[in-house]
Amino acid sequence: MSYISTEDVKKIRVALKNEFGKKLKFAVRKSPSCHSVSVTLKSGTVDFSDLMRNPNDHVPVNHYHLGNYGVHKSLFEKIIEIIKTAPSRKWYDNSDAMIDYFDVAFYFDLNIGEWDKPYEKVA
Repeated sequence: MSYISTEDVKKIRVALKNEFGKKLKFAVRKSPSCHSVSVTLKSGTVDFSDLMRNPNDHVPVNHYHLGNYGVHKSLFEKIIEIIKTAPSRKWYDNSDAMIDYFDVAFYFDLNIGEWDKPYEKVA
């Protein structure tokens, strides 16, 4: 059964801060159901304008198709690696959609900006 604890969410937050320091600012939140963690890039020195249709967009990152994100692919791979390895309960996926069986340690999503507050590029 998918589950992530508050302590594991804190570990992800600390690991992201240690890795990216002042380069990127993150919001790391646990869902109310404790099944998933949401990581949002709020601001930073990285320019994501090539992924946005307009400056006020937010962009959900599809972690199954990182090749679609061009020069940002390695950054997203590193963030996802931290999400999967920082918690004490390591991430796994034993799901089989063919037989409608879903077994993951926890779900996660990665976003650039939020729907009501876009990513802010700082100098």
